[in-house]
Amino acid sequence: MEVQYSAIAAKLKAMHANFLTDEDFEQLLSKKSVNDICSYLKFTKGYSQVLENVNEHDVHRGAMEILIEQNLVDEYVRLYNFIDHSKREIMEFWFMRHELEFLKREIRHIYTHEARSEDVVNRNRFEAFFNTHTKINREIMKNATSLSDCIEACKDTPYWQALKRAENLNADFFSMGMLLDSMYYDGMWKTINLRLDKSQRELIKRHMGTKIDLLNIMWIYRGKKYFDFENEIIFTYLLPVRYRLSEDVFKQMVTAPSAQSMVDIARTTVYGELFDGLEKGTFVEENYSRITYKLAKNIFINHPDSMAAVYEYLSLKEIEIKKIITIIEGIRYSQNPDSIREHINIS
Repeated sequence: MEVQYSAIAAKLKAMHANFLTDEDFEQLLSKKSVNDICSYLKFTKGYSQVLENVNEHDVHRGAMEILIEQNLVDEYVRLYNFIDHSKREIMEFWFMRHELEFLKREIRHIYTHEARSEDVVNRNRFEAFFNTHTKINREIMKNATSLSDCIEACKDTPYWQALKRAENLNADFFSMGMLLDSMYYDGMWKTINLRLDKSQRELIKRHMGTKIDLLNIMWIYRGKKYFDFENEIIFTYLLPVRYRLSEDVFKQMVTAPSAQSMVDIARTTVYGELFDGLEKGTFVEENYSRITYKLAKNIFINHPDSMAAVYEYLSLKEIEIKKIITIIEGIRYSQNPDSIREHINIS
């Protein structure tokens, strides 16, 4: 085992020991208020530090969620600073995904003419790290009133070319988002090929390739089921990576005469479980979350001495935080604990 990866494995093991257990989640489900949840989390290893200065008797739900999410940023920064410079380029794509969320949100304000809420802007959980790492000119972006302003704000970033292309195509907000996503996944795939050795490359591709295949299948399904898109439109916005499915299989799904026939084809592939329970009302998004969670945990446990494990650690941490926020929201709206439990996948 390479010394650097051995050190990464030890670091991840120590950090993962602070994750919440299923028993912790059951305890959270039994709480009656957001204040009770905060009080419980203050005494867990994973969240004690970020909540230590919070008055649990007077905490606002939104403020608490921001602090919990900040925990993810803190851990990203710890891992980013821990690994050597040659591997940071791969990690930066994780940050880029959240940078894209910020960019899309700001562009949406322009297209929908929504008033920018300071609360929305200040909720950016990457505030401190974002300010020092992003090349997006945030002042221009926050005051942008046109796509040209956004392009100007992104002139020194990887997003400039995609935005210029969108402008030339007179793209709507939806199309622009798809172009940005395509740029992101294509760029990451190429960087993985360039920067990692074969064994490390294959592990990260297992994570990213599976995710991209699933996202493409979900896009085809939604396009047929909910939007009745023409086949050409569906083809245009497929992410430009193929992992475990051939171009011919994707073509069969895209050209299927109906959403149901598309599902029938998908069920014959390695990703058939994406449509498990569809007839009983299960959403494909729920199956997507379950599949990617299982994959992340499998890679993290079985390949701790890898860059893929770093990615999976962050994925698992994101999932944990989403579970906590789901519980907070459920309790806020007085949902039954059993109903909340269905959405947080306690093993």
